[in-house]
Amino acid sequence: MARRTSSGVSNSTSKKMSVADKLAKLELEADEQNRLLNYSKAEQMLLQLKDPNKGYSSSISSYDRKKIRDYLKAPSNNEVNLRNAARYLFFRSQIFFRIIVLYSSIWDLRCRKVIPNYDISKKPNISKTLKAYNSTLNKLDIYNIHGNIYNVLIHCYLEDICYSLFFRDDSGSMFYILDPDECKIIGRYHTGDLGFAIDMSKWKSDKKQKLIEWLGSPLKEMWEEYQKNPSAKWIKVPDEYAACFKFRIEDLNAIIPPFAPLLQRLAGLNDLEDIQAIADEQSIYKLLLVPMKVLSGAKRSDDFQVSPDLMIKYFDKMVENALPDYVAAAPIPGDGVDVIDFTKSSADKDVDRLEQSQSTLLATAGGGAVLNANNINNTAAFNAWLKAESEFAISSLMPQIEGFTNRMLSLDVPSPCKVEYFEITIFTKEELKKSLLESCQYSFSNRLAYNTLNGISEKDTLAMDFLETEVLKLPSKMINPLQSSYTTSNSQTSSEGGRPRSEDDQVSDGADRMRNLR
Repeated sequence: MARRTSSGVSNSTSKKMSVADKLAKLELEADEQNRLLNYSKAEQMLLQLKDPNKGYSSSISSYDRKKIRDYLKAPSNNEVNLRNAARYLFFRSQIFFRIIVLYSSIWDLRCRKVIPNYDISKKPNISKTLKAYNSTLNKLDIYNIHGNIYNVLIHCYLEDICYSLFFRDDSGSMFYILDPDECKIIGRYHTGDLGFAIDMSKWKSDKKQKLIEWLGSPLKEMWEEYQKNPSAKWIKVPDEYAACFKFRIEDLNAIIPPFAPLLQRLAGLNDLEDIQAIADEQSIYKLLLVPMKVLSGAKRSDDFQVSPDLMIKYFDKMVENALPDYVAAAPIPGDGVDVIDFTKSSADKDVDRLEQSQSTLLATAGGGAVLNANNINNTAAFNAWLKAESEFAISSLMPQIEGFTNRMLSLDVPSPCKVEYFEITIFTKEELKKSLLESCQYSFSNRLAYNTLNGISEKDTLAMDFLETEVLKLPSKMINPLQSSYTTSNSQTSSEGGRPRSEDDQVSDGADRMRNLR
């Protein structure tokens, strides 16, 4: 007879736990340990930047046309003033805000090629190549350049330069943007991006010391180095943290906002809006002239029927209690009530002048095709303008971002693959998609690159392909291909005859207008 334990379960029963049950128990314990480990990691993900128990405020001074005009007479001597004026107008002018945001948001850095090292004179090592490719893709997911670059681009278009520290760990990454007044370019890496130093003498305040405590490396080591030799205040940012990008890359000495020539006109446009607001308010004013009648047969002009002192008392009550807003009154000698309005002001002319100034400014600054599309009368011109805007936005910054990405990979991955970003924007990538799809049909290996244009990374593409083909066995379950323009002819997809429809940029202006009328 089996002996029973204090719990009432026999030893023979406990010994008979199946292998599957034991494995399931071990798996549950492992899952619990992983969950606790993930919680521990999550507590370390937050990089503290502010003390919630203290208030933070930033003051922005106002700038008018006269100040900006004086700064532009000697821009190299007024770099700080011009940057501050650009920041002010970024918050004050909706047009300027939208121009900066437009250029910063048309990027799509998910569109790329990840190219492994390849030597045509040697036999390739497949295992080594796969390992390097996988490590590179993992790091690119952590870098998340597409998701992190927006704030960097805002500063590049607004101030010409963005100094930042690039923090990263196994959970993700971020750019911590620094004050350009406290930084200085000291060189350029062979990859094309820039190296810089920080003036650590400006990090003595309690606020900056807290940031050093929260952010840790490399600021902590840089501060300690400065304390050893206070006379050498400019401390170089370590290569693994340095992230510096400049829009006007042709001159590393001048840090002047790219849109500095427009700042004066933007400030003038704000003044014109204020004038129009005054004119609009003036146009709805009315003035009532209330009569103070004179006695009939009076020999003096001030022989009124009612005593002026008594009349003023009733007049004040009327003005205070009876008249609506934007209506005023004044007592004058006379017989009838007269009304004076200001509707025949120059408000309408001011509106026309404001709209014309806005259109001219957008056409000069860029972004007009998108922000002021009424000036574009056909699709071909619109597409041509978008290509020009895209080239203006990315031509100088794209090589720096690509170089920075590859430099970080060279520091974090042994024998990394090379990353090349497509020089496109959200406005121009459809044309490249068509070109890559055609090249794939001619057996060129652009499958993974093509899917990045759809916003799907190389690793995600491979993972979904493994899921669909190896796990779910979809090719054997879904035999018939999806119909598209590449698998069916025109006669199969349409009951109408004739040639296939031409692309929008391949038709004449007249044909484009006819399409828009349909």
